[in-house]
Amino acid sequence: MLKRFRLSTRIFLLGIVIIAAFAAVFAWLYPQFKQKLYAGKFLKTRHVVEASWGVLDYYGKQVQTGALSKEEAQKQALQVVKNLRYDKDDYFWINDLQPRMIMHPMKAELDGKDLSDNKDPNGKRLFIAFVEKVKAEGAGFVDYYWPKPGQTKAVPKISYVKGFPEWGWIIGSGIYIDDVEDEVSNVFYLILAAALIITLGGLVLAYFMSRSISRPIHHIIRELNQGAEQVASASQQVSSSSLNLAEGASEQAAAIEETSSSMEEMSSMTRQNAENARQADTLMGETNRVVDEANHSMGELNQSMKEITKASEETAKIIKTIDEIAFQTNLLALNAAVEAARAGEAGAGFAVVADEVRNLAMRAAEAAKNTATLIEESVKKIKGGSTIVDKTNQAFAQVNTESKKIKQLVAEIAAASQEQAQGIEQINKAISEMDKVVQSNAGSAEESASASEEMYAQSEQMKVFVNDLATLIEGTGRRAEGGARKEPPVSMAPTLKKRTRNPLPGFSPKDSGRRELVTTKAKIVQPNEVIPLDEGDFKEF
Repeated sequence: MLKRFRLSTRIFLLGIVIIAAFAAVFAWLYPQFKQKLYAGKFLKTRHVVEASWGVLDYYGKQVQTGALSKEEAQKQALQVVKNLRYDKDDYFWINDLQPRMIMHPMKAELDGKDLSDNKDPNGKRLFIAFVEKVKAEGAGFVDYYWPKPGQTKAVPKISYVKGFPEWGWIIGSGIYIDDVEDEVSNVFYLILAAALIITLGGLVLAYFMSRSISRPIHHIIRELNQGAEQVASASQQVSSSSLNLAEGASEQAAAIEETSSSMEEMSSMTRQNAENARQADTLMGETNRVVDEANHSMGELNQSMKEITKASEETAKIIKTIDEIAFQTNLLALNAAVEAARAGEAGAGFAVVADEVRNLAMRAAEAAKNTATLIEESVKKIKGGSTIVDKTNQAFAQVNTESKKIKQLVAEIAAASQEQAQGIEQINKAISEMDKVVQSNAGSAEESASASEEMYAQSEQMKVFVNDLATLIEGTGRRAEGGARKEPPVSMAPTLKKRTRNPLPGFSPKDSGRRELVTTKAKIVQPNEVIPLDEGDFKEF
């Protein structure tokens, strides 16, 4: 039934119900309060009378102990009681059992008079009633009419009287009923005025509170509805984008895998080049050593050729000396033949000897000439060979220098190839890590798409709860104009595809700590899990 009313109307009705309950409780408590107030007044009157009776008892004990005479004690007791007051104008009186007024502080003309015929406006012999109450019960309450001090009109009064048997006195005091009624009326009207003020204030507060609650909630409903629409649209876009991202990441991972395979082949070739360069560097080192030895041998050969040339020159000098000796010998033989001819037959034998000596000298000169010619040709050839040896030595020196440069270049190539192989190895590792990251991104994209699908379902569910909240605020009577409650539609988010591409060789999702994704249906969640209303700006609502 209450669902047909708006939230503000229900809050207003709740205020009226609380005020009505408060009024009912007040109506129930008022008689009890009035009764308790009367009982309190009666008890107070009894206590003050018993307190004043204690004065008479005190002076009675003074008489019993002999401290005072009875007349003196009575006189002092009357003086003390006469001066006693409470609640401003309330007093005590004393009469005896006759009844005769012993002391009245407000009407001294009554002192000593017989009050047996004293009646109130209703004809009640009130002092006779006092005596009868004391004789019957010793003390008690008596109601009657009596004028207030300074007035002549009698008003309802209730007095408490108590007897003092030792002296035959009755002491009493009373309260005026109209005073109690006035006090009760004042309290009643005060409470009634406060209740009316609280009622009016409560109604006004309920009205403004209902407006202050319903208006922000109406605004929140509109914002939540718009937010749900935006979340649904954004979730569809995110789901589509995530799916595209997952497919692109899968393609990128495949390209990275191919790149990694090419880098593996390049790394293998680079390592082979580095190994070949190292072997070439070793061979160039050996070649350089052989060239150094050959260069050293050519140096020794050149030195030997120089020594042979020098020896040939010395031999040529000796041959020349021999040739000069042969020439001198020939001259001597010629002179000997001339002298033998001059001697005639005596010198004939000597002439033959001289002729033989000349022949030998000529043969020696011829042999020396031939030998000199041969030596000269040998020297020329030795000089030519020495020149060739010098050129060969220079060529070997140049070969040695070039081989050292080649060795240095080959060593640098080997080092560069080694560094290149290490760099390619690091690049391959980086590509492997990139493949892991790309596959992880693909998985995250799929998870995002799945989360987007769930978000879409949650946004549709949130629309239903917003509709329920609007029904709670506006009531079913008003919501009926807008149509029945709509059930959440089937999710329109795109369906995810499960990736089937294998990762790089040596890499598995299990090793990377990333689990394979399985697409599931979007679960129904509570709206406070999506937008908690007990936090932030929504807490006060």
